[in-house]
Amino acid sequence: MLNSNTPNSSLSYCNFGDEIAISATAAANDNILTGCHSQAQMIYNMAIAIEPQITHDMLCIAKKLGTVLVGLEYSVKTASSVKKKLVRMANKALEAGEKPKNDFEYLREIGDLIRYTELVDHNKMADKVRETMLLLEDKGYDVYEIDNKYLNQKGRYKAVHLNAISPSGQIFEIQIHSEETLAAGRMTHKLYEEWRKPETSLDRKAELYSAIKSTYDNLPIPRGIEHVGNYQKAV
Repeated sequence: MLNSNTPNSSLSYCNFGDEIAISATAAANDNILTGCHSQAQMIYNMAIAIEPQITHDMLCIAKKLGTVLVGLEYSVKTASSVKKKLVRMANKALEAGEKPKNDFEYLREIGDLIRYTELVDHNKMADKVRETMLLLEDKGYDVYEIDNKYLNQKGRYKAVHLNAISPSGQIFEIQIHSEETLAAGRMTHKLYEEWRKPETSLDRKAELYSAIKSTYDNLPIPRGIEHVGNYQKAV
């Protein structure tokens, strides 16, 4: 385990046949949860330590399926990004009239400390979701949630998210995208960043939401994606 007071400047190297994949570079020099409880730092450090094995398995799956993992430099969420999410979670509790939890309690609830983006052919997305799940299970992973954004007609965004647990007990997220959905994400990124700011007015939020949703709604619907049902079980 990493020392909770020492930045981790190392990178994750995954040997993969004749290739070496480097992951988690974004978090290599941004991995100290300043101002957080030491227990939160320990949880974060554990995710960093476990990530290389999960990445190796995900690369094996992608190679077998003929898909690609993109954005591996962000396979571990940076500490600064984690802290922003912790603040949003605490603010949401306050807005609901609830007492915020400890930061390490919230950290345990964050399912995407480790996260992957699997790039698939748009029209084969449904098949690749199923095949990815089967190969994860073959490797001892447990997929405990399927979140098919295509089934939410009112949603602003389209992709399929899988939440899984590694054999060592680490939860992580896989976002299954196509070139088309990633392009839509790039087009709407600034709108999304403005939309999620607490200071953005409700009227402006509604306007931004509609613009983002319209971009994704103009994409073709992947063949058979409606048959990928949502699923969730307790972890």
